[in-house]
Amino acid sequence: MKTAHGGEQGRGWGIVAAGVFAIVAGLGEIIAGVTGNYLGILSKPLEPSAVTALVGACYSLSGVFILTSTKWGAALGMALIAAEILGRIYLVATGVAPSTGPDAIKIAVGAAIALALIGYVASQWRRFR
Repeated sequence: MKTAHGGEQGRGWGIVAAGVFAIVAGLGEIIAGVTGNYLGILSKPLEPSAVTALVGACYSLSGVFILTSTKWGAALGMALIAAEILGRIYLVATGVAPSTGPDAIKIAVGAAIALALIGYVASQWRRFR
């Protein structure tokens, strides 16, 4: 839908995909926090941790807020994704998650994906009402 100032508004497929991805990725982190691994992704399971599950909850909630298609929802969603990234850093700094090896690379790639998600949502700001 075109608005009076010529910008598009409404939830596009990219925003839906971003929100759904955040929810699913967050659920995976919650499961990893409870069980120590998710789908065998990690080469060495983590110690189950409530903090890891909390980091995943931030990610999942971010997706829910992004799917509201409101500016406040997008802003809160981006803030929660930023909290998820900081949570990853905390998990590595405290030794809950590995700081070396292939699992550390996976954690860094996950953080980079989360950062790219923030960038994408920010780039779609005009679509949020």
